[in-house]
Amino acid sequence: MTSCYELRGEITALCCFEGVLASTLPLPPQLRPWPAFELKASQLRDQLSDEALRGFE
Repeated sequence: MTSCYELRGEITALCCFEGVLASTLPLPPQLRPWPAFELKASQLRDQLSDEALRGFE
């Protein structure tokens, strides 16, 4: 059974991966996903502990 903390860790890892992947695109396509990423990241930041938030940032 997966715990809430494990799921948060998986979501955090996916958000980090998405950020890294988007940063490898050429500049014009790179700018499109950031508003959606920031929206999801802001929701995630509210759920993370201080230590996890430092790692995410």
